[in-house]
Amino acid sequence: MLQVERLEKILEYINEKGTVNIPELVDFFKVSKTTVLRDLKKLDEQDLIVRVHGGAVSKRNKGTNFEPKYSVKEKQAVKEKQAIAEFAVKHICPGETILLDSGSTSLMLAKKLSSIKNVTVITNDIKIAMTLSDNDNIELVVIGGQKRKGVYSLIGPFAENLLKQLNVDKVFLGTDAIDIKSGLTNSNIEELNIKKTMIEIAKEKILLADSSKFHKVAFAKISDIHVIDRIITDANLPEEDIKMFEDLGIAIEISPIENED
Repeated sequence: MLQVERLEKILEYINEKGTVNIPELVDFFKVSKTTVLRDLKKLDEQDLIVRVHGGAVSKRNKGTNFEPKYSVKEKQAVKEKQAIAEFAVKHICPGETILLDSGSTSLMLAKKLSSIKNVTVITNDIKIAMTLSDNDNIELVVIGGQKRKGVYSLIGPFAENLLKQLNVDKVFLGTDAIDIKSGLTNSNIEELNIKKTMIEIAKEKILLADSSKFHKVAFAKISDIHVIDRIITDANLPEEDIKMFEDLGIAIEISPIENED
């Protein structure tokens, strides 16, 4: 790929996400750290981005309701999400009914369920449903509804009303942003009610969130932080943040990231 083409793609990626770090760009574009640093310097000199320590920030004002495309989301923090999924699967026991929220981290968790037998999985995510459809060890329940444009989640009153008739042992929940004061927040208001319903019907609420989502606030509030029983995140979360959640009585598990440079 020519540098000019790569610069255009990096700029598009940064503008889509808003904030990026250097390891993420190295992984996404399959280039060296030196190349990424050189490209970011050039974009900064052209006043197209803002260089910050360890990464870059878009100069476009994304606001709290900005949501990247799914195709971008699924390529962000891949190693972190894989590590989180490895930890999360340990919390699923034979005979349980679990609820998988839509999203790329939940999809990675779904791919690790092949070894667990006699589990009922409920989901509103088309990709997750397709991943589990050939797994004979799992009883799959798909919550129907209206598909959101650009993503694979099913939402709406039909989906919410069906969920309210169910009882589940554990929900593995996703979110766009986490902040102790603001709680769990989402960039898209359309998914708000179904996420709230998932929390209501689950005995145990487990949040799957990579460290990039902490100390951020998105457009619509899902819940206060204290309703979450357990957070599973990656090893990039600082110790002081871990302690803050532990002080609130929330169990927090840190998954090590394999193959870190």
